Amino acid sequence: MDFFCYSLQTMGSSDSIQQKIIRAAEHFQALEVELKTYFQSGPAKMVMEPNSTADELFFTVQHRVPIPVKIPLIIGDCIQNARSSLDYLVRELVLTANNQPTDHEMFPICDRPKGFKDAIRRGQLIGIPAEATTIIESLQPYKLGKDWEKASLWVLNEFANVNKHRRLLVTVLRGGTGNFEFTKLGNDIWARGRFPAFQENTKIGPFIPSQSKMQMKGQIVACITFDEGAAKGIEICTCLNAMLAEMFSNVLPRFEQFFA
Repeated sequence: MDFFCYSLQTMGSSDSIQQKIIRAAEHFQALEVELKTYFQSGPAKMVMEPNSTADELFFTVQHRVPIPVKIPLIIGDCIQNARSSLDYLVRELVLTANNQPTDHEMFPICDRPKGFKDAIRRGQLIGIPAEATTIIESLQPYKLGKDWEKASLWVLNEFANVNKHRRLLVTVLRGGTGNFEFTKLGNDIWARGRFPAFQENTKIGPFIPSQSKMQMKGQIVACITFDEGAAKGIEICTCLNAMLAEMFSNVLPRFEQFFA
C-alpha cells in the first residue's frame, strides 16, 4: 500500500511571514484601485456654510456618494495580514530555537512596561531566543514615551482588534486644504504630499466674492480618512503605508539574523 505524505516543518523559516506581508501589500494595491473607481464617481461636493456673509464665503466638503463597504473590508484584510505576520514571526522564532510551539505565543504590542511583563508571564514569547525577546521589547509603543499612541504598531494592533472582534473600521470622506504636488497620470490627477489630519466639518475659506481670482493657501482636496483611534482624521493610504513601511523597513529586518 502506497502512502502519500509530506515532511512537517521542524526548523524556523521566514517564508510564511513574508507571504503574509506580501498579501498585505496586495490588499493595499487593491485598495488603490477601489479608491480610484470611487473618486472617479465624483463623490464630494462643496457646501456653503450658514455663517457665510456677503463679503466672506465659507464651505465644507461633504460626500454625495457613500463610501463602498468594499473599501473598509479591504482595509481590514490588509491590516489583519500585517498584524498576523508578527504572530507568525514569534512562532517561527520558537522553531529556530529548536523548541516546540504552543497555543500561547504571539507578538505583544503594549502601551506600558507592565503590559509587556504580563505578556511574558502568559507565555506569549516562551521558547524564542533571548536576543529576539530583547528586540521585541525595544519595538514596544511605550518606548516612545508620551507619544506611544502614535506608534505604527500600536495603531496596527488597535485596528486589527476592532476589525477582527467587533466591526468594520469606520472611514469617512473629509476635505480641507493642504500643500500638495499634483501629478497627471493618464486622465487622472493624483495628489502627493504630507496630508494633514482632517477634522470633521473643516471650514474652507474665506472666499471673497468680489475677487475675480481667489487665492488660497494650499489646495482643496477630499479624501477618505479613518474616524477612530489615534489615526482619526488621517487619510487611509497615508496611514496604511506608514504601517507597512514600518514592518518592511524597521520591524522584520531586525529578525533576519535568526533565519540566516
